[in-house]
Amino acid sequence: MSLLKDLKHQLFGLGVLARYGTFYPREVSLAETGHLIAVDPQDQRAWRKIILESVRGRVSTPMMFWRDHVARHRGGLYLDVGANYGECAAHGDYPAGYCIAVEANSNLIPYLEQTRQLHADRDRIVIANALVDREPAESASLWFAPIWTGGGSAVASAPGLSEVVVPAKTLQQIVESLPLTADAPLVMKMDVEGHEARALEGFPGLFERPAAVGILEFDTEMLGRAGSDPQAFFSELARHFEVYLTTRRSRTLMKLSGWRDLCEAAGSAHFHRDLVFARTRESICPGWLS
Repeated sequence: MSLLKDLKHQLFGLGVLARYGTFYPREVSLAETGHLIAVDPQDQRAWRKIILESVRGRVSTPMMFWRDHVARHRGGLYLDVGANYGECAAHGDYPAGYCIAVEANSNLIPYLEQTRQLHADRDRIVIANALVDREPAESASLWFAPIWTGGGSAVASAPGLSEVVVPAKTLQQIVESLPLTADAPLVMKMDVEGHEARALEGFPGLFERPAAVGILEFDTEMLGRAGSDPQAFFSELARHFEVYLTTRRSRTLMKLSGWRDLCEAAGSAHFHRDLVFARTRESICPGWLS
C-alpha cells in the first residue's frame, strides 16, 4: 500500500472511531439507506469494504444496482448469490416478494442471520447456506482466506486456505423453495468467484422468465479455473439477454454487441468486470441507460 493510501486509511479509521465509538464495530450502518449489517471487524474485507466504506459514504455499483432494481420490480424474487455479509441484501427494502441471500461460507451464516434480524423486512429474507453449482451434491468444498472472506471459491487457488464443506444446490432448487410464480420479476446479483457459469447452468428457469435483470462478476481467469469457457458463457448470456458493461461506482451502462466488443472495452481478453444482463431494455431502471 502506498504512503498516501496508508494515510487515507488512517484518517478514515479515525472516522470509524468517531462514528461507532470503536475502530472495530460489529454492526455497521450502510451508506444511503442507514440499514444495519452485522460483520466480523477482524475480517479485512469487512473492515475495508463495509466498515470503511460506510464512513466514506461509498456504495458499490452492485449495491446501487440491487437497490434500484429491487425498488423497480416490486413483488419479485431477489437473489443475492455469493452474499458474503449480505451488503446487497441488507441494502434493499422488501415490502413484497422475497429476497434470498445465498452464501457458501458457513462461517458467515451467523452474521447474515444477525443482519436479517436487524432488517425491517426480515420475514421476507431467506438465508441459504449452499454452494451453487450446475448439479446438486450432498457435500462440496469451499476454500477461503479467513482474513479476507470475499475470495471464497469452490476452486482451491492458493496454499494456506481454510476449507468448509457444505451441500451443493442448484439455483433452481433454491428458487423453487419459495411460493412465487415462475413469471414473477427476478433481480439477481451474483459474485461466486468463477462459478457464475456453472451456477446459471443449474438455473434453466432464469432463461424462461419474462422479466429478469441482474448483475454478475465476470472474471475470465476465475471462470477458466472453474472449467468454464468465458467466451461461451458470454455468448450464452447474450443469446438470451441484452448485456451491458458497468462503470465503477456509477449508474452508467454500456451496451455490448458481442465478445469482441467486451474485450475491447475491457482492454484485454483477460479481465475482471461486472456485467449487467436484462431481458429487455425496459427491465433496467431509468437513469442507468442514456
